[in-house]
Amino acid sequence: MKAPPFSAFLGIELESRGDGEARCALELGPHHLNRRGVAHGGMIASLLDSALGAAVISAMPEEWWCTTTSLSIQFIAGVGQGRLVATGRVLRRGQTTAFATGEVRDACGNVVAAASGTWHLWSSHPGASRKPVENPWGRVVLRATGEQVAVGKIVAVGRNYADHVAEMGGSSATPPVLFLKPTTALVGDGARIDIPRDAGAVHHEVELVALIGKRGRAIAPGDALEHVAGFAVGIDLTLRDLQARAKQRGEPWSEAKGFDGSAPVSAVAPRGEVGDGSGLEISLAVNGEIRQRGNTSQMLRPVPELVASCSRLMTLEPGDLIFTGTPAGVGPVGPGDVLEAHLASVGTLRVTLT
Repeated sequence: MKAPPFSAFLGIELESRGDGEARCALELGPHHLNRRGVAHGGMIASLLDSALGAAVISAMPEEWWCTTTSLSIQFIAGVGQGRLVATGRVLRRGQTTAFATGEVRDACGNVVAAASGTWHLWSSHPGASRKPVENPWGRVVLRATGEQVAVGKIVAVGRNYADHVAEMGGSSATPPVLFLKPTTALVGDGARIDIPRDAGAVHHEVELVALIGKRGRAIAPGDALEHVAGFAVGIDLTLRDLQARAKQRGEPWSEAKGFDGSAPVSAVAPRGEVGDGSGLEISLAVNGEIRQRGNTSQMLRPVPELVASCSRLMTLEPGDLIFTGTPAGVGPVGPGDVLEAHLASVGTLRVTLT
């Protein structure tokens, strides 16, 4: 297991890293000591930064990047020889920030120094332009293989989270509503979306999205997951003023829900890595500020029930997508806003509105 280049230059070895914890070691030599013959404070700081940073790296998706933003160190005892071991552990990780703590011990097990720090996180290389995932023919990308899957129909579910139903002035006793989006609404991660002008407010709605992998009609709830190939995180962009007028008139929501780019979808994670879609933290940030945060366990009707319900009305085919509803916190967005949706075990989706 390799340490970063500068750490390796100093002689720091990365012994272990995983599940938000890491362990680094350093065999002290004459060049590590100050004039008093004890380990230099900068060397101890580098060892701690290596251990805590490695712990943070192990707690985030492989494609993410991070950098240390603060590191507070308490020097407890001096040491001039032997092997030093630093351990790091992540206390908490969000979408943009992680908090970690750790310590250094000498060969006798005595604590030499302790530290705590924060790290800023990016879902892609911060210095690189994010290349959009092209979906010109209505396709989604499988995370495991990079394969592109042609999308047939996009079925969306409304009123499937009680808190969202309440914020929209409805009742959770009202059954979910189904509507369709065209494949021209589909865009991928990194896309720039030209939202309609002069059509009123545009709102964000973050959602768990299920990809159908097996054809079926009148599917029993107990068999429903066999028809799901994987899960993604998506955003149902909505022209809220048009939707409100359509509701008042009893008209379809197609105009409010189906404009080009209104269905951004991330890469699809295999169902075997995600499970049944329940118990997953889901959130959406606008320009770095969290606007929506919930858990898919809050859905009034879970994925198997939604798949079964949809299949009673229409045949589900491989490549179909089901948007499963949104938690509370929906709100307006506009040109220049950057939307970042995150779903645990699945990943992150980021789009820019123009």
